[in-house]
Amino acid sequence: MEGLEPSGRSLLLKDAVEKVTYEHKFVPTPEGGSICKRTSTYYIKGDAEINKDQIKDVYGKKTAGLFKAVEAYFLANPDA
Repeated sequence: MEGLEPSGRSLLLKDAVEKVTYEHKFVPTPEGGSICKRTSTYYIKGDAEINKDQIKDVYGKKTAGLFKAVEAYFLANPDA
């Protein structure tokens, strides 16, 4: 199954998480760069339980690619 880690955690979280929403806020720094502040909200199905380590293991790896794409865009488009 695509995206399934050897531990099976991806599949377990898929069964426990209804949806995930992300809010990103880019704040300029005095040096001319920026800081990205991200808030993640996990909507859990029924009485399922997950912990922060499970979230970091699965979703943290997936969002790393998103941040690399955003960084590449801003580096290529500094006036965006």
